[in-house]
Amino acid sequence: MSVFAGVLIGIAGLVYLRVGGLAGAVLFAFGLLCVVMCGAQLYTGKSGFLPYRQWPRLLAMLAGNAVGCLLAAVIARYCANEVVINNLQTILSARMSASWDALLVTSVGTGMIMTLAVYGARRGHYWPLLFGVPVFIMCGLPHCVADAFYYAAALLLGRFEVVMLWAWLWAIVGNYIGCNLPRWFMGSEFEG
Repeated sequence: MSVFAGVLIGIAGLVYLRVGGLAGAVLFAFGLLCVVMCGAQLYTGKSGFLPYRQWPRLLAMLAGNAVGCLLAAVIARYCANEVVINNLQTILSARMSASWDALLVTSVGTGMIMTLAVYGARRGHYWPLLFGVPVFIMCGLPHCVADAFYYAAALLLGRFEVVMLWAWLWAIVGNYIGCNLPRWFMGSEFEG
């Protein structure tokens, strides 16, 4: 189910690359809606809910998400056009030019948004799923699984650079911290 989550987020990333802007960001939300609906295992959907001692499970989940993103990137390779390549290059440039602390801090925002969106869905409130994704995308905040798709697409399109792995690492750490902020701030009010 973690590979499936990666495929879903990768397809959402592809639609964002093809459409771009606010419309693409809103359509990207389809990926998270499907992840939650299907019970797929998404790193940023589980990081704020699993007990801390289950970090090996999270790493395995992230690896599965990355494999799913690679599978979606294969699809993207065949759907690539000038718009896709330009939008991909914009995202890649932003990630690669950001400092480690900027990547870390901005990734925290995405993690918090993701956990709050899933938290709402667990209580029957689905609007945060629909709006949370466009919020972090329009703010330019990194999402480590979506970025895994973008980096995999870059690899298959011959645009991969090693610095992307460094950027991805900081997004993973920042997303994890952000995913846990709601339970840290809410304490006993947070029912994971």
